[in-house]
Amino acid sequence: MLFLGLNTIVDGLFVGRYIGADALASVNIAMPFSSFLFAFSVVVGIGAQSLIGRKLGEGNVLAANTAFQTALLLAGGMSVLFTAVALLFPAPIATFLGANEHLMPLVADYIRYLGLFLPFMALMMVMDYGLKTVAMPVYAMLALVVAVISHMLFNWLLIAKFALGIKGAALATGIAFMIAFVMALFPFITKMTVLKPFSRCFDRKVARHIVYNGLSEGLSEIGTGITTFLFNITLMRYVGEMGVAAFTLISYLAFIGTNILLGSSDGAGVIISYNYGSQQFERIKKALWLTVSTGFVIGVGIFIAIFGFSHEVIALFLNEGNEEVLAFAVNGAKLYAFAFLVNGLNIAAAGYFTAIGSPKKAVLIALSKGIVWIAVGITVLPVWLGIQGIWITVPIAEGLTAVLSGLLLYRHFKYQICYLNDKRPEA
Repeated sequence: MLFLGLNTIVDGLFVGRYIGADALASVNIAMPFSSFLFAFSVVVGIGAQSLIGRKLGEGNVLAANTAFQTALLLAGGMSVLFTAVALLFPAPIATFLGANEHLMPLVADYIRYLGLFLPFMALMMVMDYGLKTVAMPVYAMLALVVAVISHMLFNWLLIAKFALGIKGAALATGIAFMIAFVMALFPFITKMTVLKPFSRCFDRKVARHIVYNGLSEGLSEIGTGITTFLFNITLMRYVGEMGVAAFTLISYLAFIGTNILLGSSDGAGVIISYNYGSQQFERIKKALWLTVSTGFVIGVGIFIAIFGFSHEVIALFLNEGNEEVLAFAVNGAKLYAFAFLVNGLNIAAAGYFTAIGSPKKAVLIALSKGIVWIAVGITVLPVWLGIQGIWITVPIAEGLTAVLSGLLLYRHFKYQICYLNDKRPEA
């Protein structure tokens, strides 16, 4: 997940410095469209990972393969649909997402060219989760490292060298995902793992289970898309293109921080689901505690880094003459940073409940932090506090959700302790 965040950062560096603030705003306006496919891929990938991990823990390789193959067909089918929509209706999509007349051509071009590569993105995500489940996380990371390096190369070639503008940015992103897909596919077609991708096995019951179990993580990604959409609409109304450009820069900082935390949670999810399948409850508790404590330390580090270096980091994304955008973004980033003090707990809790096959609680956390409180906050707070109210919406949503996450975990482990005590034989 960290390297997916780096992909976004690389894009922002080249778009901001070589194309300009309007292009940054356009990429951010287009982002919710691809986010919904990314969210579906995460739903399928996480749901399959949890099921595959449990089945492998039980020694049922056939059921694990059925889950993997079903997941690939689900992601592949949805991505083809998204590609068709992107190619046929780029301008209406851009208008719906909030682009004004000035930005609409840029947003439509970005959607159209990125749409060509959406199947590679979706399938790569599912395979990435599959690789982690079969104890190949280093190879999965290597594939994404190569993708990030390729992304940098093609951004330089298409944007800086050939001056293709926002079309070049979309093509560079798509090519990077295609390279990551090819690398992720290699272990599966060379029989380096027990999972096989191409037997065309699709099980509707398994598909429903995968989607249901992975829904919480997908809602987090959908929440990201909805948050971006609501922020873009609100900032266009209060500030205009400059506000959206500033939010784009803040999103880059938030995206990489959140993906670091998600990476930690994903890694623990494999351990938790496998040990849940083999009934190793003490190992599960240790893995969860390590995830929560690691998330808190990382969150504090991100908070300090944003407060100390946000001006210098954000300035990297802008060319000269954008001082007003820079100042606006730095102010917003310092308020937004408070979210990182608590969102590690929310990510860890949602990931834990997903891994043990308890998606209702994970969905509740995802809805709370990604949709409900964001929608309420972005509607009410700017009316009371103006622009500052926009920036504190996410920290307040994360803080309220952290209370919910803590209560759900407390009740879960209290019940588990009672259950284990009842199972103990009498002396």
